[in-house]
Amino acid sequence: MGRSRSLAYGLLIVATVALLGAVASIARNSQVRSLVKQWLTSPAPSLTTVGDNRAASVSLIGALGLVEPSSQEIKIGTEVSGTVAQVFVMPGARVKRGERLFALDMRMAEAALDQRRRDLAAAEVRLVLARARVPGLEAEVQAAITAVEAALADQDEAIDIVRIASGLSPGDTITAREITRRKNLLRTAEAKYSEARARLALAQANLALFNEANGGASIAVELAAMEQARAAVKLAETELDLRTVRAPDDGTVLQVNLRPGEFALAGSLSQALMVLGRTTPLHVRIDIDEADIPRYRQGASAMASVRGGADRQIKLSFVRIEPLVVPKRALSGQATERVDTRVMQVIYAIEPEGVTVLPGQQLDVFIEADDAQPKAASIETRGASEAAARH
Repeated sequence: MGRSRSLAYGLLIVATVALLGAVASIARNSQVRSLVKQWLTSPAPSLTTVGDNRAASVSLIGALGLVEPSSQEIKIGTEVSGTVAQVFVMPGARVKRGERLFALDMRMAEAALDQRRRDLAAAEVRLVLARARVPGLEAEVQAAITAVEAALADQDEAIDIVRIASGLSPGDTITAREITRRKNLLRTAEAKYSEARARLALAQANLALFNEANGGASIAVELAAMEQARAAVKLAETELDLRTVRAPDDGTVLQVNLRPGEFALAGSLSQALMVLGRTTPLHVRIDIDEADIPRYRQGASAMASVRGGADRQIKLSFVRIEPLVVPKRALSGQATERVDTRVMQVIYAIEPEGVTVLPGQQLDVFIEADDAQPKAASIETRGASEAAARH
């Protein structure tokens, strides 16, 4: 009995609390609706037209706007995959072009760069040694030339001796054996001369290989090896530099989606590693339904209000029109909103710059409509007119 009575009292208390909450919610919604209605019905100074000395409210185009940086969102990624070593910025930080954002583990890249630099040093040493051989090869060529000249002189002398012996009669003034000996000396002198010339040719060929002025093959090979080593060093330096991601432009860090120790993947990701943007000034990307496109006039005046602050107006200034009509993506969350329509996106800037709004925030935007031309008659009206004309 007592337990049933306590349960009844408890249910009564819960029902009373729920009733009070519902009454408070209805009151709040009524207050918001009244503020919006008051703002829409009361003409703003920038959205009125003056004619015949009286002010008349102009018709408006209601649209949804999304606050974005004037540079749009810059989604930061990395060209190489790796473990995050350091993150240098926090959300909200202002960065300059080229400033470090985050860095990946550099140990492998640093080791590769050190090896490439050692290879370059070895290639430079080989080139120095190759160039140092030139004086010795030049001396060898000069010695070979001297040897050729000496061998040529010996050959000429042997030729004269044989010619003289050929003019004598064997047995009287010279013996046959002496003639044979002189001919053998001539053949020896000719062989020495041929050998000296061969050595000269070899010395000249060796010198030609290291003659840098004439594009010597050995020097060319060493030069090519050194240039290849330099290119490898530059590539390794680039690989190392790519592991430090820097800001591509001045802006504000809007989002940071990585932490030290996490593995960052290269390429296009569903969620950017970081998001940057230029927030001075901020822009509003406004979706105008295709049914309202004929009513929009380029550069028309516009006002906006923040969600939850309908009594606070924000002045907007025209920037540009996106020429491509696209499917509607930004939704207001209203149950009556159509999602199968297409929209024209118009960009406006927020004035003044001191207004407190954040990128990604939704605004209720109202743009002055161009209703100068009479609206087309409805299908029913045109049908009735045609029927009356026939009768």
